[in-house]
This record gives sequence, structure tokens and C-alpha cells, in this order.
Amino acid sequence: MRRVGIVYLTLLGVGTLGALLVAPRVEDPAAVVAALLPTLAGAYLAWSAYRADRAEAASTPADPGDVADRLAVAVRRQWEAEARARRLADPYPLPVAWHGADVGLAEVTEGLAGRDGEIGTILAGRMPDPRLLVLGAPGSGKTLLLVRLLLALIEDRTTGDPVPVLFPLASWNPTAVDLRGWMERKLVQDHAELGVPAPAEYGDVSLARMLLERRLVLPVLDGFDELPAGTSGLALHRIGEALPYGCGLVLSSRPAEYRAALRPRTGVPARLSGMAGIELEPLDASDVSRYLLRDAGGDGTPAAARWAPVVSTLGTGTPAARALTSPLTVSLARAVYNPRPGEREGELPEPAELLRHPTRAAVERHLLDAFVDAAYRPGEERRCPWTVREARCALRFLARHMERGSDGAAEVAWWKLGHAVPDVLFQVLGGILLGALGWLVEGVVMEVIHSFAPQLQSSPRWEERGGLGVVAAGICGGLAGGLAAALTVTLLCVAVAAPEVLDELVLRRLADGGSLALVGVIICGFAFGRTDVRLPADWDFRLPTTGFAAAICYGLCFDNACGTVSALLYGITAATVGRDGVGSDPACPVARVRWHWSRRGVCRGLLGGLLLGGSILLEGLLADVLSGGSTRMYIAPADPVAATWAALQVGAVFAVACLLLNGLRTVPVDLGSGVEGRALLVNDRRTLGTCVLRSVVVGALVIGTQGWCATVWGSTGVWGATTGESGQWAYAVGLIPSLLTGLAIGIRQSAWTRYAVARCYLALRARAPFDLMAFLADAHENRGVLRRAGAVYQFRHIELQHRLAEVEPGTAAPSPRH
Repeated sequence: MRRVGIVYLTLLGVGTLGALLVAPRVEDPAAVVAALLPTLAGAYLAWSAYRADRAEAASTPADPGDVADRLAVAVRRQWEAEARARRLADPYPLPVAWHGADVGLAEVTEGLAGRDGEIGTILAGRMPDPRLLVLGAPGSGKTLLLVRLLLALIEDRTTGDPVPVLFPLASWNPTAVDLRGWMERKLVQDHAELGVPAPAEYGDVSLARMLLERRLVLPVLDGFDELPAGTSGLALHRIGEALPYGCGLVLSSRPAEYRAALRPRTGVPARLSGMAGIELEPLDASDVSRYLLRDAGGDGTPAAARWAPVVSTLGTGTPAARALTSPLTVSLARAVYNPRPGEREGELPEPAELLRHPTRAAVERHLLDAFVDAAYRPGEERRCPWTVREARCALRFLARHMERGSDGAAEVAWWKLGHAVPDVLFQVLGGILLGALGWLVEGVVMEVIHSFAPQLQSSPRWEERGGLGVVAAGICGGLAGGLAAALTVTLLCVAVAAPEVLDELVLRRLADGGSLALVGVIICGFAFGRTDVRLPADWDFRLPTTGFAAAICYGLCFDNACGTVSALLYGITAATVGRDGVGSDPACPVARVRWHWSRRGVCRGLLGGLLLGGSILLEGLLADVLSGGSTRMYIAPADPVAATWAALQVGAVFAVACLLLNGLRTVPVDLGSGVEGRALLVNDRRTLGTCVLRSVVVGALVIGTQGWCATVWGSTGVWGATTGESGQWAYAVGLIPSLLTGLAIGIRQSAWTRYAVARCYLALRARAPFDLMAFLADAHENRGVLRRAGAVYQFRHIELQHRLAEVEPGTAAPSPRH
């Protein structure tokens, strides 16, 4: 439907533009305009009818049982692929045993002892209600057991039964989001088809919400201990509130953290009703021995013989033997010391080095440190474009960013990497880009107009271009971005004028840059600012200071007061109503661009254009007074009629920019998002182009039509281009501000632009790979360091994340979660 809408809008715009181009060649141009106006209502009515018809056709009924069956297939496919990436069944699943949890942690603890594949039987047959608490020490295999449980439940599931879905709790903030809402969002991030609206008989909800409300999802909540310690009691209360007695539930945690949540320091203790509890046991020495030897090729192979010194100590009290009692350390040990296809055992470190560490903690730290080196060691079947050092630097940065990020979520998402870069860097780089691009676009368009119609204007002067790029930079990056663009434009103009560079040129470009940067801030203020005005006590005095500095530059440039009124007025207005940048933070990728019109927004946009255009009119009316009779005029013509038309033209440009800024809103991905990070990246980049296209079509039509009217009814100039009687070139001139405004809006609201800057910044400062998306995918699919959860990545082991996030090797930094 969006594609059809774009084609429809393009055809409408082309038809309207053609009619206006032909209008000057007829006897009565006003008749053409009058004939076009009634067609707008019919066009809107036709588009609304088409959109309603397509929306009705798309809302086909969906049976909850069928949706749950499709979800079960998708979940099974997802976790079977994850099990292959983690090598959970290679050579065979590690045998895990458990016993009943301590009395007081769960209501049912007797008769729950079991081993390996019996976990599905426990949940299905040994409990009055399918509610299970899985406790275990760090690295004891809780997640491994939950994955095996999930696959077993899906294998035995019949049509209409709940679908087990694993939710890593590390990314849940219980103080801000309720559990059902968070699970709905995670469901849709992993399975985009669940984001569409459910049939009307189930209410105004998504398919994901429908499944949750009808209890067709069995939540498997993994990692309760990874939540911040201060919120564990509240989190337990939120879980019990969202999933009361009678709702299926599986929850995993470390015993100490769960016991602390049951006994909070303040408030009423929360407790989950109907929970049966099991606690995982350490691995048996014989099981560990058989597993390591089998993974090395079996008894009698050279690779298995290397384990002899370590195997002989298993079951004793040595540090290495005690460390190799958890599935985590065993899986790390086999990844570090056992050869893969194409490797020879002589190229690997010897397992006997584990015996040289004095404590169990030292053995575990050594395995965590060596795991990254093992995952990225070169091999015939696993070509790696990154060295071990590059991978370690990148993973260390990601781990620290996750531990100390602003949201505290233990997940890696490409749209969150921008938070690691200072905001001023985005503003300055955006200002430089838009300033240079604005200077280039203005000059090229004027050159094209001069090439096709040399009689319409004099040859374009490149040293006077770039002002609209500064306005766009002010919209995109606030005062810092606008001033960066002003400096960029000044340098480009000086470079073009060299060697005949006059002080007047430099002062004029600096004065224009400061004033137009304030214009961008004012436009943002009218589009997104508050309804009231700021008193002088609340002013950001950088804004009036910039206006005062621009006024001084104007005075030095013209040897009179020309330009000082507008510069001072812009400085005061920006301090009173301005806003430093668009009021949106791209916290997640963009789904699409939509129009957001409101009566207040339109009124504020028109008011902003009227105020900014009025400053030009005031300059023109006071031209003789300000210039002292001098003929060197620059800001506005002294003739009242010409000054009025110039004010209307400038006001129209700024009003359109303000209206586009208020009306063009990007919708962030939430429900209905894609499931793969690279797909979201491509879609976010595509919406940036859509934003620019819509701005160009609307802005060029409105600004061009206003310029056409100006040439038809008495004006001789349109925004720096002398057009005479050929008003069609006004549309080409109107293309410039609309294009730059669309770029400013898209850059500021798109998460892709921040990611593009972030990956360059991280490649230079943190020595991270330039192609971060490929690095993350490889770390999940080929290295087993990360695991993918929908559109985000998480470290395969939370202990590995904590280890990489330490300040210095061997010195642990306190984690904000514990």
C-alpha cells in the first residue's frame, strides 16, 4: 500500500506541476490555479477509500489455535538452530541431574529428583500445575536444561496446547514495563508476524497479545538472577501479578538471588504460588571424563590422550577437578583444548595447564579468557576475517557497553551502539555533512538553471552559496551542528574565492552562518517546542550570544547596521522558543515514515514562517535607516513591495521546513518489527530515503508554487534566483530547501545514521571491526560467543560478559546487576 501511495502522490505532483508550468502561457493563469484547487479534495477522498479497502482486506480472521501452531513451528526451528550453533548435542548433550530445591524456596520439592530427558516428564506429570522453578549455581547448565525442556515440550505438544517460549530476563526492566507488555514486545521482535492486529472479536490487540491473554504461551523465563539486585523483589511481584496461579510458568535463577528476592529489605515479600522447585547438581566425574574424551575423538586417539593428566584428577579436591563440575566450564574446556575438523592437536594448548592454577576461580577465569582466543583461532573450515586481538577488543567493548549502558540491558543491538558516541560528535558531523552538501546542491542547481536558461539570471556565484545547508544543520544538530555547518560553508566559499579573499567575504559568511544556525533552532522550537515561552532566567545564553556575534559581523562587513536587526531578533527568538535539535531520540530502528498533522502543529509552523519572514520585511522597511543611505544592500531590498515579496518567499521556505519537521514523523520499530538485525538496518536506511522523497515532493510543490505566484504577480526574484517571467524555474529552486530539510529530518530521526557514525568511531577508538553486523552474525553462527534473540544479540554466557567487562585482566569490576 505504501508503494501505491508513493506512485499516486508522484503522479499527482507531476500532473499539478505540469499544469502550473503551462499556466503562464495561457491568457488567464489564475484560472488554471482555480481549476486545480477543487481536485485536491477528490484526490484525498480517492486515496482514503483505497487505503480503507486495503486495510479491510488485510484484516483476515486468524484462529488462536492456528496462530499458536505456527508459533510452535517457528520456536522449534529457532532453538534447534541455536542448539546447533551452541553444539549442545555435539557429541551428545551433557548429562545433567537435579534434586528437589530447599524447602522455603518452592511449594513442591519432594519427589522431583531426575536426570537428563526426564525434565519434560516432571513438568507434565509430576506437578499439580505446570509451574517450575529451576535453581542452579553459575554455569550449572540452567539455560542448557531450559532449551532441552523447550524442545521436548514442543515435540510432545498437541494442537491447542500452549507453546513454550524462552524469554531472557536480562533485558527486562521491571520498574518501567509490566511483564506481559515486555513479553508481547519480545514475541514480536522474534516473530514479526505476531505484530499484526488480531481479529476484532479478540479486542484491539496484536496476535502476540491475543496468545498471551488466552494462555497459549508457556513463558520460560531465563536468568532471573541477571536482573538488578535492587529490583528483584519487585520483579518477583510483577511475575506473580502477570502469571498468577493457574498460568504455566518456568523460571530459572541462582539460589542466592532468588532467596534474596523472597526476603526483600523493604516491602511485603512476594512469592510465586504453585511452584515446584528443582536445583541442579554438579556434574559427575565419570560423565565429565567420558564427555571430554568422546569430544576429542574417543579413547585411543592422540587428542584424547592429552587429557590424561586432567582426567586422573577428576573427582578429587584439586582446583581443576572442582572447576570441571559445571557444564559451562566443561564446554569451555572442550572448545579451548579439543581440535575441530581441520586442526591438529599439536597446534593447541595442553589441557594439563589447567592443573597449574591455584584456585577454582583462577581455572574458571583462565577458561573464560582462553575461550575467545579459541573461538577465533584460524582453521581450514572457519576462515575468520578478524584477528584474535580485534575480536577481543570488540567483544570487550560490547561487554562493557552492556554492563554500563544507559538502559542496563544485557543485549547487543546495533541501534544502541550510538549511545557509546558523544552526542556532540553526531551534531558536528551532521553539520559538516549538511553544510557541504547544501553548498554543493545550491551551486549545482544554480549552474543547471544558468545552463538551460542563461537569460534568466547572471552566472551563479559559488562564494554566496550554502545558507540553506546551515539551516538544515541547525534543524538536525541544533546550535552546534549549525555552527559547524557555518564554518564548513565559510571554508568552502573562501576556497572558491581564493586567492582574492576579502575580509568582507569571510565576515559575511560567518554572519550569515550564525543567523541561519539560529533559524534552524527556531524552526525546531516552533515544530517541537513548548507552548509557552522561556523567561530570560531560563535562556540558553549561547543563543543570544551567537545572534549578537552575527550582528557584529554584519556591522563590520557592511560598515552599517544592515543585518543586525534580523541577527539580534533571531538570537532572542531562539533563546525564547528555540529547541536544540528535533525532539526525538532514535532508541530503536525506524519502521516507516508517517504524516503527523495537527491543528496546533500547522498553526505553529505558519507562525514560525511568518515571524522569520517578518524579520526580512522589517529589514527592508528599515533599510535606509540601517544602511545610512548606502547602496550596499544585502539582507533585504529597500523597496517596500520587493521587500514584502522577499519576506513572503523566505517565510514560505521556513514555514514549509517547520511544517515538514512537525508532520514527517518516523515510527520506531516495536510491534511488527523485523526479526533480523540486518533486515532492520536495511529498512531503517530505506525509510531515510522515503523521508527525503516525501519532503522533496511536498516542499518543492509548495515552495515552487509560491515562487511561481511571486513571478506571475509582480516579484522578480525567488530565493536567490532571478527568474524574470519564467516561473517554472521556481520549482527547481524550491527543490533545494525541501531536499535539505528532508535530509535533516531523516538524519536526526534515523537510527542508521547514528550506527554509521558509531561503527566508524568504534573502529578508530576501540579497534572494533568496521562491519559490526557481520562481526555479530559471525560471533553467533560460527564462533558460539554470542547468541541471537530476535533482532538483538546476547553473550552466550553471562559469566563471559562479566569477565570481558572487567576493568583490567584479573581485576573484576563490580557489575551493576549484582
